Amino acid sequence: MKFSIVDIETTGDKPVNFKVIEIAIILHDGRKELDRYTSFVNPGERISPFISRLTGIHDSDVADAPKFFEIAKDIVEFTRDTVFVAHNVSFDYGVLRREFRRLGYDYRLPHMCTVSTSRILIPGHKSYGLKNITKALNIPLNGHHRAIADTEATAKLFEMLYERDAENEFKNFIKIEINPKVLHPKLEVDLLDEIPNKVGIYKFFNERDELIYIGKSIHIRKRIEQHLKNSKTTKAIEMRSQIARIEHELTGSELIALLLESSEIKKHQPIHNRAQRTTSFSHGLYAVEDQGGYINLVVKKNGLADVPLMTFTSVQNGKKYLEYWLQEFGLCQRLCHLHKSSGACFNYTIKQCEGACVGEESSASYNNKVKELLHNLNFEGESFLIIDKGRNSKEYGFVLLDEGIYSGYGFIPRYIFKRGTSNYKKFIQRKKSNRDFQSIIKMQLHKNEKLEIFQL
Repeated sequence: MKFSIVDIETTGDKPVNFKVIEIAIILHDGRKELDRYTSFVNPGERISPFISRLTGIHDSDVADAPKFFEIAKDIVEFTRDTVFVAHNVSFDYGVLRREFRRLGYDYRLPHMCTVSTSRILIPGHKSYGLKNITKALNIPLNGHHRAIADTEATAKLFEMLYERDAENEFKNFIKIEINPKVLHPKLEVDLLDEIPNKVGIYKFFNERDELIYIGKSIHIRKRIEQHLKNSKTTKAIEMRSQIARIEHELTGSELIALLLESSEIKKHQPIHNRAQRTTSFSHGLYAVEDQGGYINLVVKKNGLADVPLMTFTSVQNGKKYLEYWLQEFGLCQRLCHLHKSSGACFNYTIKQCEGACVGEESSASYNNKVKELLHNLNFEGESFLIIDKGRNSKEYGFVLLDEGIYSGYGFIPRYIFKRGTSNYKKFIQRKKSNRDFQSIIKMQLHKNEKLEIFQL
């Protein structure tokens, strides 16, 4: 197996408009360099002062250099039958693909990122940016932000990664490109490059423009690519072959993405979401008083007429949260149906249960703790905003709970929010609540400690 270790410098406008001004490629076999290719490139436009200061490359340096179309064939032949390797590969590989696309050529290679691979094979570093990781590993980097200097440093890092692959898992770090031949002929694969790898939801449509699937991810492009490469099941292959168009919507906030995904699935009921049980909250939390007067908590599958206190995507998911609340509120494992045998529960033996399971704690005392949990699950009837990341650095995403009930979400400019929390009213998208939404919010508050609460 051969590898093309690549670094490019660009004009640095918007990503979709980037033009290459310098490229360096080192052909490598994992242990040693085999060959190298380097060239300035005339972008056909002025280089900004910022890029000149960053790279040291000026208009005069590229004035007599070949334009990209003049070296395109050389790059294709030099990298043929190799794995494309770069530090933050999505940038370098994406820019090159766009340059080739402008020429009407679909440039595709298996590719690998030395950033993500380093995080796994060389864990424990604060930063994996090229400058910081090479300094930490004593790898020379002379002339950062020049293509050949960065490529040489990346090559040394690559050799170290290749050598450390004791488990022979290197092939697992190589991303195989999407095969257009297995996709719907109407799907414009090139447009995937314009989908950002950020938090949001995505929608798949068939050739009749019918919505067939809705999903959410903190890396939506990566998740979409996984769908388009998935050949593991008949259902996955069937859905992949039907995707003729893709839409996406950024949220910045995972909480808002989850709420939006759930809302859109309930509204449209796409055929491939209905086929996946994990997209619905199929199980619930129920409170049942036993013969001794103790309130038991149980997670079970929801029936058509059931009204659960909270909902979950699976029984395992429900029990995970119940175990957490058990510790927080001092509940009994047996009365939460997390301890199957009769008699004292395990937590009683380690003095974390006050003995409801053996009658030492009265039903009145124990039930008060259960009621405190149930009151807490309803957010205690309070009104507040949950503040999260927005779609960009200039805004916040927010979720409103009005008297403990989910009432909608929105995005507000940071400078307006700082003038007063009441300004959210101009930006909210009102939504009707249900127990699934309440469950999503509760789970995210438990999972994400960075969410901020502002009482109203």
